[in-house]
Amino acid sequence: MKKKHLLLCTILLFICCSEREKVDRVGKKDYTMEVQPYKRFLLDKNTTQETPYVQLFTINDTLRFTMYNSAGHNILVYDIASGTVVDSITLHVEGPDNVGKNIFGYCICTMDSVYLYDYWQYTLIQVNRRGEIIRRINLSEKFLQPTEDCIVPASPYPRTDAPVRMTKGNSIILQGMGGNTGECEHPVCMVTALYSLSDSTVQFANPYPEVYGDHKKIVDSWGVFSYREVFYDLNNRDEMIVSFPADDHIVVYDVSSGDTRRFFAGYSAKDRILPVQGRSMAADLMHYMEQTQYAGVFFDPYRNLYYRLVAHPLYDYDVNDRETWKKKLSVVILDSRFNKTGEYDLEEWTDRCSRTFVSEEGLHIGVVSEDDDYLKFITLKPVKL
Repeated sequence: MKKKHLLLCTILLFICCSEREKVDRVGKKDYTMEVQPYKRFLLDKNTTQETPYVQLFTINDTLRFTMYNSAGHNILVYDIASGTVVDSITLHVEGPDNVGKNIFGYCICTMDSVYLYDYWQYTLIQVNRRGEIIRRINLSEKFLQPTEDCIVPASPYPRTDAPVRMTKGNSIILQGMGGNTGECEHPVCMVTALYSLSDSTVQFANPYPEVYGDHKKIVDSWGVFSYREVFYDLNNRDEMIVSFPADDHIVVYDVSSGDTRRFFAGYSAKDRILPVQGRSMAADLMHYMEQTQYAGVFFDPYRNLYYRLVAHPLYDYDVNDRETWKKKLSVVILDSRFNKTGEYDLEEWTDRCSRTFVSEEGLHIGVVSEDDDYLKFITLKPVKL
């Protein structure tokens, strides 16, 4: 039986590789990137650059840069041009409006309607600008168990490249990874949850693609934060652009219709992305470091382009020194129809690529600042060739 299983896996892998070879990996060369001065945001003595979450929101008809300040227990709102704080939202960690210290992501609808996500409690918490709780929405019962047809609910883990977003249909997107498969023999693990504020229902979407193999074995085959955590962005047509770390294609999911399409969005060189053999901390690190990983994807509404980050394999590293874990990055550029239209290799190395956003100035990728008074971003401006 084991020999037959091995033969089947070999055949499937051969077919998968053959299909990948047919793809035009280079695509068009219409765009590249031009390095601009760093983008900086001023930090005060109560704010650290180790923020886990930054997002852009339109507040009172003005686009603002926001960041979660875990040290000060608040959300800071910045003027993008000057990089200075213009407002803030208080978050309480004690008393009747206590939201705790486990906030992983937020969505600012208005300054008096902010949805926070408590990762450990599977709870959405709506607060106003003073941090007063408007309501709590406990979603734990909807997330913990597979459905009768073995649809495995997503386990949300919001971050900058897997943000909490509001759709035009009044649903909140919670993105993460596949959850507990339970006793299911043939589970379908979803990575997206859409909570409807209109009727309090949850819809699950975006299963892991074929490259991940049997969903029952995903936990044993892929690292949690290297390949199972899945990234996305939302465009102006209410389409989720989903980036699975092990897949050189993106998935475009129409939130309104439920339609799904796939487009090649891989790097020009061939990928080396295979399941891990024998899970351990050392094996997981080696699995991540020595393979390609597709990271976040970001919509540019100013140019109608999409940017997908690629982290390349790295072999010269020290398992005991995190400074050696920084991987070389590239940007794959897609046009409005998701055709590959260029790519760019970054010269600067960074381990903060999850902290990335797009402004009118270009693509901003987080980097460690040598000055603790500032949050710092590499800035790349797309240039047509």
